[in-house]
Amino acid sequence: MSDFDVVIAGGGVNALACAATLARWNLSVYVVERNANVGGGAITEEVTLPGFKHDLYGSSHVWIQCNEDFKAIQPDLERYGLKYIEPKDHITGHPDRNGGPGIVIHKDIDRTCDSIAAYSRADAARYRRVYEDFEQVREGFVKAFFSPPAPPSALPRALETNEPGLRRLREFSMSARAWVETNFENDFIKAVMLNWALAPQILPDQEGAGQSFYIMIPAIHYYGQAIPEGGSMELPKAMARYVEAHGGKVLTNASVSEIIVENGRAAGLRLEDGRTVRGRRATVSALDPKQTFLRLLGEDRLNPDFAAMVKGYSFGKISICRAQLALAEEPRFLNGEAMSAAPFHRIVDSMEQMTRFYAEIAMGIPPSDPFLWSACWTKLDPSRAPEGKHTLIFDTYVSNWLADGRTWDDIAEDYYAKTLLPKLQQYAPNIAGDVILGKYLQHRGTLETANLSFVEGTTNGGERIAAQLGSFRPFPGYAHYRAPVRDLYMTGPHCHPGGAISAMGTITARVMLDDMGIAPADFW
Repeated sequence: MSDFDVVIAGGGVNALACAATLARWNLSVYVVERNANVGGGAITEEVTLPGFKHDLYGSSHVWIQCNEDFKAIQPDLERYGLKYIEPKDHITGHPDRNGGPGIVIHKDIDRTCDSIAAYSRADAARYRRVYEDFEQVREGFVKAFFSPPAPPSALPRALETNEPGLRRLREFSMSARAWVETNFENDFIKAVMLNWALAPQILPDQEGAGQSFYIMIPAIHYYGQAIPEGGSMELPKAMARYVEAHGGKVLTNASVSEIIVENGRAAGLRLEDGRTVRGRRATVSALDPKQTFLRLLGEDRLNPDFAAMVKGYSFGKISICRAQLALAEEPRFLNGEAMSAAPFHRIVDSMEQMTRFYAEIAMGIPPSDPFLWSACWTKLDPSRAPEGKHTLIFDTYVSNWLADGRTWDDIAEDYYAKTLLPKLQQYAPNIAGDVILGKYLQHRGTLETANLSFVEGTTNGGERIAAQLGSFRPFPGYAHYRAPVRDLYMTGPHCHPGGAISAMGTITARVMLDDMGIAPADFW
């Protein structure tokens, strides 16, 4: 039996960000992780061939760069092995096989707008205006993103007092498809912008997505697209070292069987091997809500209304089919050297393709003409592969269920060979034959096995619908990271602000520190 100030179930990025923030304030923290490695959705493994390091899930570290509480401990994390690498110029490429030059998103806004202007000067000007608007909202965005969510009425009340505000509120309320149709004229640019906006696994006609463009477009120019040297997992590894250097412990290969409740408060964790670890001041769960409340806490300890909300929590129906490749050479994309210089690509053809793609997903059909997401991080970080060799991730969204009754275990190999790889070769024809040295496929079956919080092969912590965002995430009345049991807190992508590598566990930690009277928070 061990006693610590705080115990945490789960060892992903958010759990460790919470732990590191608490450790910074001299609290002893014990983190328990089921898998052999910490990281959760930020795992790097040699799954193809020895020496080829592949980010299996989360890969691009954008939003963490504007987390001020993370930035406060980043210098210490660098002493424990974390080193971020950022593209100096070319960030994202959007190749075009239909005769156009393609679009390259540069860190520099002027060069980016020049690339867009090759298709439409009006669209380039609109892109620039969205970028320039960000400066007016940047401080508020960062505060809102890394604070407990404001009441649902806060934004409408702030914008409804004048005509410009009402117009902006109207735009914010649009679906992603409606927003791009309203704001851009060229079909290829519309498709690129729509594809970009749907990255958080929202649907094109889902209302309320318009506001994301005012963050998504500028953020890449302000914050870049950094990756950790050596792989995504170097971030959680550094945070684990930090926690242990501050008197804590990080235990792997250990499954939690129960959240201990004594005298009406969460008092710690019981492990499957019978060991217990007690939290003198608090217990945190970074696991998904159904694991936390139905399995570890137990429905008998829950109010029936709360239990019903947990059972009704939606993880959505979108998964991924992803290929990890070991390559003898880097991809050579259409549209010239500038396109190939980008380590990251979003590959989409047209608005018609996007419409058909999401229609097939809705019907449980493997997309016949998918858009692709690809990353060759060895262009930035050669340490991830043997000298002169490269890694490549490429994937697409798919439905996590199939209308014909088959599973992704049944069809993944065939889908890769007949659909995914041929689609990539339309843009990077050299990725073929002996250039491909090794392959590893990921899909619903592998995701569920790898991490119990990847429920039904979903990776975003819960569907990003209006009923599960902001003050409703994960449940109405519980969006401020406190569970319905005293001294039990929540962190993870099922909490605000949602998925992606943001280290949002720092928010949970700040709520806890405020509750404990150690460090008053400034977001109340």
